[in-house]
Amino acid sequence: MSTIKKLLLVALACIVVMALAACGKNNTNDSKKDPTATPTQQAAQPGDPTATPTPDVPARDLKGLEVIISDWWSKADFNVPKNEADEKFWEWHNAQMTKYNYKIIRHGDGKTSTGEEAPEFASGYGWGDQSEKNLLAITDGKPLGSIVTFDYRFIGALMDSEEMLFCDVSKLDEFNFNDKKWNKSVIDLMTINGGVYGWNIGKEPRTGIFFNKDKMNEILGDGAADIPYQLQAKGEWTWDNFKDLAKKLTTQNADGTYKTYGFASQQSVFFEMAWVSNGHALISRDDSTSRFTSNAVSSDIINDMNWAYSFYTENIMRRQNEEEAAAGQWNYFEFMFQNQEAVMLAYDEYKASEFSAVNNGVRAYDFDFGFVCFPKGPNAKEYITVARENILVIPVSEDNKKNLADIAFAYNIFTDPTPDDSDDPNSWKLQYESIFRDSKAVDETLDIMINKSNPVTDKSYIIPGLWDNSTGVVQSALLYNIDSPDKQPAQLLEEVNSRIQECINDYHAKRLK
Repeated sequence: MSTIKKLLLVALACIVVMALAACGKNNTNDSKKDPTATPTQQAAQPGDPTATPTPDVPARDLKGLEVIISDWWSKADFNVPKNEADEKFWEWHNAQMTKYNYKIIRHGDGKTSTGEEAPEFASGYGWGDQSEKNLLAITDGKPLGSIVTFDYRFIGALMDSEEMLFCDVSKLDEFNFNDKKWNKSVIDLMTINGGVYGWNIGKEPRTGIFFNKDKMNEILGDGAADIPYQLQAKGEWTWDNFKDLAKKLTTQNADGTYKTYGFASQQSVFFEMAWVSNGHALISRDDSTSRFTSNAVSSDIINDMNWAYSFYTENIMRRQNEEEAAAGQWNYFEFMFQNQEAVMLAYDEYKASEFSAVNNGVRAYDFDFGFVCFPKGPNAKEYITVARENILVIPVSEDNKKNLADIAFAYNIFTDPTPDDSDDPNSWKLQYESIFRDSKAVDETLDIMINKSNPVTDKSYIIPGLWDNSTGVVQSALLYNIDSPDKQPAQLLEEVNSRIQECINDYHAKRLK
């Protein structure tokens, strides 16, 4: 593997990662900030080690075409080399832009990498207003980019129009979706009536279980911190064994108050992972007809939800208390883990950068941690990961329709690795090794997530009204209330099912004419 590739991946690993947590039921959205954007979610990661080497490209003149890739995080100086690896990357890609007569432009947050304002660099939209601003721009015939990036939770709102707002790229020779660089789950999600209306590249590990190794050894004895890894390696990291371990890690003080809880999580993450990890889907799709079916009141989903709900009733994890609710502290579970009041935590892998951070010589999380897959349910034969990826589209407009093939041609080159990059199967590890203190987290857990699992994308993301960031039925009415002590999961599922079905029917009427 080349030194250049190593420098590039290490540099990417050092980028500060922003918080991914989905907005909780007491959280207010900020249209200027994105709690989800991370470098590994970007529309195109130059030199992605999972892509095949760039082949010889036939002669072509794009006649000065400016291909604008719009998102809410890119820096105004995105194309200014920061290190030797950047210089190598841009040397090659600048040569390609000259050779084929085009230019790649990224619109993002309008600031340079040092935080300076760059007024001339129009960002177009922020994380919180991406649906509203892009809808207006596209319907006005002036989309904010040749290619626009959306958070998966916002894509459904753009599916509510009578006419499809995105171009079908399924027939383009410039996009070979058999290439391993493409994220198959996103393409599957965005395949509607045989057309492909969105995509992404690369693959991110996503949700697993972090655990406090120091606390585990303290409560259960030396060597206990290896238990999750041992169970995972043997294929025995199951719901039952996970719950049994969480019970053992739940401790009380002499007065009966809880000293530590075995587990903590945002309820929306935990309950979604409950059905995902057991091989089920809240809403399923018949790919032959593109029609959806709600499984909300099926025995499978009810049983999955009951298992997760038992963590509350058996005091293995706790709900948000009144003080936290009054303060709008939707992410109370993070503080529980940070303060060592909870020993295990469900979160996406990128959170490790925060757990490992040292500011002015002080570690915010002053303990060693490990990371394993989310445990598999009784119906699952393997560990199942979830894909919550950004989605890229080419908005419908006269210019984009006219230049569709050329836009795809330029983007395809931009997301391919430079010809001298090696195809080292382990090169992906470099961007994670600096943020995980435990090598087993990378060599064992992330290896399973990236190389040995097929991520599941919730296909209901594209149905208007089901997600829509924090206002959709699935998030606001179901997942943000599923921890209620007043209703059992079956009751809540029954209440929301008619609303889910209504959203499905509306989608069918508009999209499946």
